[in-house]
Amino acid sequence: MNPDHVNRLLQQGLADLAEARRHLHYSFQQAAGLPDTLHGATEKQLESTEAFTGRFARAVDLLVNKVLRSLDRVEMKAEGTLLDVVNRAEKRGFVADAGALREMKDVRNMIAHDYAGAKAAEIFAYCRAQKPALDEICTRVEAYVRRLSE
Repeated sequence: MNPDHVNRLLQQGLADLAEARRHLHYSFQQAAGLPDTLHGATEKQLESTEAFTGRFARAVDLLVNKVLRSLDRVEMKAEGTLLDVVNRAEKRGFVADAGALREMKDVRNMIAHDYAGAKAAEIFAYCRAQKPALDEICTRVEAYVRRLSE
């Protein structure tokens, strides 16, 4: 694949991730006052939590499947499994433990398949607790890519 094309894909992935994070932050603020259990939440509040968890899932998906995989291509790393991608993220210093990113991806899959909302409170609590970590990972990735571009 053409190096310029690969770099454009990475830059587009970063732009998409930045926009997804802005939407995630908005939804995070909307759901800020709710208890992790979602006990007593109104339909409107539940709608806000669903938007938040969906946006969390989208941001994780963009980070792993678009940005980190594009970064691997830019650095001419062999395409690999999800485990390969998150292990390289750890080696680059984006996360202290690859397991944390793998867990975010697992929760992303749980969000995508929790059609009845049976685990809504558990997922909401997890996403709320992990949003700062996701933000930190994204910030580290952005700084790393900036250094690569210099």
